[in-house]
Amino acid sequence: MKKLLGSYDDRFWMLCVSSFFYFFSFNLILPQLPDVISNLGGAHLKGLVIALFALSALATRPFSGKLIERVGRKPLITTGVIISTVICFAYPFAGSVLGFLTLRFFHGFSAGCTPTGTTAYVADIVPSDRRGEAMGLLGMANNLGMSLGPAFGGEVALRYDNATMFFTASIFSFVTLLLLIRLPETQKSTRKFRLAFLRLKLVDLFEPRVTLQSLIMILSVASFGAVLTLIPDYCDFLGIKRRGLFFTVLTGTSLVVRFIGGKWSDIKGRSFVLVIGLVLLIIADVMLILAKEPVLFYLSAATFGLATGLNSPTIFAWVIDLGNPKAIGRAISTLFISLEFGIIIGSAIPGWIYQNKYENLPMAFFSTLLLGLAALILLLRHRWKEAKFV
Repeated sequence: MKKLLGSYDDRFWMLCVSSFFYFFSFNLILPQLPDVISNLGGAHLKGLVIALFALSALATRPFSGKLIERVGRKPLITTGVIISTVICFAYPFAGSVLGFLTLRFFHGFSAGCTPTGTTAYVADIVPSDRRGEAMGLLGMANNLGMSLGPAFGGEVALRYDNATMFFTASIFSFVTLLLLIRLPETQKSTRKFRLAFLRLKLVDLFEPRVTLQSLIMILSVASFGAVLTLIPDYCDFLGIKRRGLFFTVLTGTSLVVRFIGGKWSDIKGRSFVLVIGLVLLIIADVMLILAKEPVLFYLSAATFGLATGLNSPTIFAWVIDLGNPKAIGRAISTLFISLEFGIIIGSAIPGWIYQNKYENLPMAFFSTLLLGLAALILLLRHRWKEAKFV
């Protein structure tokens, strides 16, 4: 462990700590969002809570991918944190469904900036033969925050109220900002921001070198979009009061395997580890389809976590490997755009199938199972082609 800690510089560890607080604050509010919109009279619009957020994050990605090459990594990272701090503070003052969904939409800009800048920062300071390991370590920090955040936020909401929960999330987001202040910029040639930088060309929208990885991301992350949207209602169906516990189990098991999975992909290859992760994802969907009691429900959460812990650091490291070294932001942005597309699909289609009827939950998750199976077929086809031409 001492050897591992000493093998990365202080910038990397500071990034991990700040990333923990960012995702802690970000996910602290997650389990209560369906309740908030329902209390405002928008129970039928639950799917939009995730979909609008993902849509704005998606719209931001091409701009952030371009800006991190022009103005630097740090400005994008801190801009996202500032947005999150302000929006979390503003949520309690949303007096209508429209006001709440508007804030939710603008909150997505934060996700479009900070993770993109963070990933590019890691690519700058970590050697290529350790990218999987580094993404695994960063993912562990992220997932620790994601694991503790929902449980902590749910407890605050139970003991106090939703407004206190939102204010708490804003405070932790501000702590993230304080940690990032002394982080140095890694982009060697930066320029002062100009509105002209927001003009996008077709080449800024997509990195063709990572087409396969982007498709796999869209198809596989749809399951996670469905989980974010439907798990709170699934908890009600099973009589589980603490909705955040599912997310705690999911991100907790993900935390355990992220470092191992990332390092394993450095040794065994990205596609090999990703095959295992996709198989686990399909199994997790099957468990949710069959779950009629808490035991299988939480087993599915653990399996989702294992799948995410293998898939996420592996696919991000793979994309950094393949991206244009002179414009790595575009490759990272392309993958994040795919991630948002997947979450939108996973929240919209299963949400439409669900229709607030508990008996429709198995069919809702069956739709994401099919998408995960399609991702696995694409990857196996790619591996077969590689083996054929070796």
